[in-house]
Amino acid sequence: MDFFTWVGDLSGWYWLALGILFIALEMLAPSFILVWPGLAAIIIAALVALLPDIAGEWLVLIFATLSIALIYIGRGFARKMRKSEPASTLNSRAQSMIGRQAKVVSFENGEGKITISGVQWPAVWQAGEISAEGHMVVILEASGVSLTVKNL
Repeated sequence: MDFFTWVGDLSGWYWLALGILFIALEMLAPSFILVWPGLAAIIIAALVALLPDIAGEWLVLIFATLSIALIYIGRGFARKMRKSEPASTLNSRAQSMIGRQAKVVSFENGEGKITISGVQWPAVWQAGEISAEGHMVVILEASGVSLTVKNL
């Protein structure tokens, strides 16, 4: 018995199991690749249920073509979704401070400390600005843990 005859004799349940296996492996190692051959295998399972006498050669060809096409379509969809998501500041606490107001704790030669919600941050003022303790500033940008500010 050759390979294509063996594939042609497989029940649709085997293709369904293969599809579920691929999707389960995708959950273990998320790479956004294995889900597409898994989906192709599930489509082949439905095809075998509708056309039980389809030749093994056709099944392999359709499975390979569907897998490759779905990978390309899925990658394009994922890329498009990533572009539409706003940039997250979840792991960058300083970046999340941009636009907030803060109180000056100390100031000397264009540098000092500000406080936001009881936490002190090193700050740099825009060129030529002066400030004093107790003044309010707005945060313009963040670089590492240093915040660039301007007086209100």
